[in-house]
Amino acid sequence: MTSKEIFYAAIAGEKADRFPVIAPYSMLSNADHWVEVTGEPVWKYYEWLLSDPDEQVKRYQQFDAAMPFDHFQPWFAPSVQERENVSIIQKEGKFYYKDKRNDTLKPVPNTIHESGSGGGENETRYIFDTGDIKVHIKVEKAEQLVADGHNDYIMASKDAFKDKFIWSGGVVNTFFSCTYYVGMENFYCMLREEPELVMEMSQRIQEKNMETIRALSMAGGDAIYIDDATATTDMISLEMYEKFSLPFLTEQVKEIKRLGKKAVLVYFGGIEDRVEQIVSSGADVLVMEAAMKGFVNDYKAISKQINGRLCLAGNLNPYSDVECLTDEALEALIQEQASYGKLTGKYITSTGSPLTPKTSVARIAKYIEMGRKCKPE
Repeated sequence: MTSKEIFYAAIAGEKADRFPVIAPYSMLSNADHWVEVTGEPVWKYYEWLLSDPDEQVKRYQQFDAAMPFDHFQPWFAPSVQERENVSIIQKEGKFYYKDKRNDTLKPVPNTIHESGSGGGENETRYIFDTGDIKVHIKVEKAEQLVADGHNDYIMASKDAFKDKFIWSGGVVNTFFSCTYYVGMENFYCMLREEPELVMEMSQRIQEKNMETIRALSMAGGDAIYIDDATATTDMISLEMYEKFSLPFLTEQVKEIKRLGKKAVLVYFGGIEDRVEQIVSSGADVLVMEAAMKGFVNDYKAISKQINGRLCLAGNLNPYSDVECLTDEALEALIQEQASYGKLTGKYITSTGSPLTPKTSVARIAKYIEMGRKCKPE
């Protein structure tokens, strides 16, 4: 069976040669190990992010040879206009982005991790009333996103990775996406002080996400993910989750499935008090974080509660388990989680969050090898 066939079997709980093996956001592992795998300096990584689709595929093939996960997760491409107008140049021993549209230079990070997340950690507030929403939250139609070239990397990869289960990309649910426009601390205050404005923002972001989902579906591939960042037990109450997150999440899941794709939910945080609500969304796959930061996501207990109503990926701790355990201890833990998955067959060997930067390529390959020993009953 191909990786794609094995993945579909796991989602359906059908008999397969083995369980799939993944790590969420595998493209981050590609970034972490760019120099090790490609032999190219860091600035070349940023040049690659602006390269043409054929060059993207060439590098993806190198990463896949080194870290052969059962899923493939490409980047959502910059627009053709950006790729044609932005390049990297060297000046006085340093590297810069040169944008010929406005003749500007911007330094290229010295390390890949200097890029930053660019999310809600910026506490600048841009939206104060209804009138600000359409000004700052731009909605582009799916057809325009495709015409601009944002699907190019995904589409170029389909033939090269036809045996892989392709995560075409995804969206961040409305809940965390609000923080991009008001900042994270401001947003959590607004949940109590300005709930109506939060709902208006969420509805606008929902329009934006729906268009992105439709665009991603046009690229082909097998699945689209929704990252429901911070809508977790460690951040908000169940009541707030049901009001501000779940309704929007559920509609996005419905749209993904209407378009013939599998819906993958990603939760980096505690979910133990909202498992039933998550299942009610109708998603196909759930990736949940390992127990940490004061919350407990007990795989055995949550797997038993879900009982095959969706495919629950494993939640190995990427640091304390995959990076730090001995081979024997890690293999035993992988087999233990798989033993619960065997009860329904709806299981994927996985970490609960992205692999750590210091986890070597050799160790990642070993983890994949160990996971592939797990077989449904």
